[in-house]
Amino acid sequence: MSRMLSDVVALAGEIGPRGTGTPGEEAAAHFVVERLAGMELPIEQQIFRAVASQNAFPLAIDALALLAFIIYSFGGRPGRWIGAGLALTTAPLLWQTIRTSGRPIRTLLPKVTSRNVVTRIEPSGETGQRVVLLAHLDTNRCRIVWQSTARRLLEPLAYLTLAMLASMGLLFLVGALLGGPRWVWWASLLPAGYAVGTVITLWKDDRAPYSPGAHDNAASVAVALEVGRRLVAQPLDRTQVWLAFTGAEETDHAGLYALLRRHNSMLRNAAFIGLEGLGSGDLVTLTRQGFCAHYTPDAGLLALAETVAAERPDLGVRPAQTTWEDEVGTLRRSGYRAICIVGLDPLTGTLPHWHRADDTPETTSGEFMERAAGFLMALLKALDGQVSSAREEDVCGRL
Repeated sequence: MSRMLSDVVALAGEIGPRGTGTPGEEAAAHFVVERLAGMELPIEQQIFRAVASQNAFPLAIDALALLAFIIYSFGGRPGRWIGAGLALTTAPLLWQTIRTSGRPIRTLLPKVTSRNVVTRIEPSGETGQRVVLLAHLDTNRCRIVWQSTARRLLEPLAYLTLAMLASMGLLFLVGALLGGPRWVWWASLLPAGYAVGTVITLWKDDRAPYSPGAHDNAASVAVALEVGRRLVAQPLDRTQVWLAFTGAEETDHAGLYALLRRHNSMLRNAAFIGLEGLGSGDLVTLTRQGFCAHYTPDAGLLALAETVAAERPDLGVRPAQTTWEDEVGTLRRSGYRAICIVGLDPLTGTLPHWHRADDTPETTSGEFMERAAGFLMALLKALDGQVSSAREEDVCGRL
């Protein structure tokens, strides 16, 4: 068994499900620490607080909508205005949550303790740039909708929810302006009923077990560790490579935010490469992704990745688009240079076995992970070559 497959078995088989803030996620962090220590790399652990579930955000927003309904219904004239004001905030809150990983209401939600493991691999010469490989440690639950076979429902359901929340706010505003006609209350029963159904569904969804997460994201962790081993043996010339194994990616990206807070001065101009699902499927560079609020990778990184893919047809890398979110979205919306490298199931358009109980080690491919590691090494060398060429041109220009 290859080292990468062995790492996947250890993470997704022996440790198993690794929900945000659970002992499984902590055990995964300790596993990575041991692997990095074996390479004699410096190790930094970051402890932070994170929201425990992705569902906490829509649950809180729907609960606010139902509170607005109750206040509007029983609060008299003041209640109608208060209910309208509360209801009108719900759709914008949901939209901002989609765009910013829950930032508007995150401080109000209960937290768990999560952690990052970070290391740096120094170049053989003077550091001219930094590249960060991101591979998250945690796994999600086996979701009802947020899983591979239901991917096509995600955006339509999100837009429907936004419409329902907005309609309640507008109805209550009309009701407050017109003095509370009865038809407004009857019309509001539809969005209120939708909110009740959503709360019940999300509550049930949060009772599901966690996925073993062989593809999402043990395989990517294994590939990042393999790239680290190769870079230790043969460092780049002028590129310092960071390996960031983040916690809480599946909930609110709190691990990524913690990394950026601590090292923003060093990483503001870094190139970030997100690794997702690198266990099987098609090896792809994502050219467009995102849930409702779509985003694109850094143009320079994408162009270089496409050049490397064309120069290495044996690696079988192709471009693709998806509609799910990852840490690259948070980076791009904050102005960082970033791109995502993914193992994509061509049948579902998502990660293989995404958020499912059958995302187990035996479904991953050692040959695929070898190609993924090879592509990342080729991309890192190409990035390093750009810096070395720029330095040579600068030196020649001075002479």
